[in-house]
Amino acid sequence: MERFTEEDMVHLVAYQNLYGVITPNRLDLVIARLGMDVAAPHMKKGKRPRLRDHLFVWSRASRPRRTGRDLLEAVRGIQAVYDRQAADQQADRRRRRRRAVPSEPPHSG
Repeated sequence: MERFTEEDMVHLVAYQNLYGVITPNRLDLVIARLGMDVAAPHMKKGKRPRLRDHLFVWSRASRPRRTGRDLLEAVRGIQAVYDRQAADQQADRRRRRRRAVPSEPPHSG
């Protein structure tokens, strides 16, 4: 920041206001916009592509913060998958046990 004069800063802010952010993410924005233009003709009629669907998020700092409720929902979703997998494994074990137990031959009198 020490390298810029006050006039340079005014020019940079004006440029940013006209053309978008001046950061390493600038190229990502250009590519995301290109992705929107490529996807638009292939979407259902009346649908429009969204910039955020084509924009990469490279660092954790640039991701939106999650609330406690968001985190709780994520944990509940993970737990539900785990519970389903555990139930499926138990059902598989029961089926294998039933198949493994040999049936007794009928007694002849």
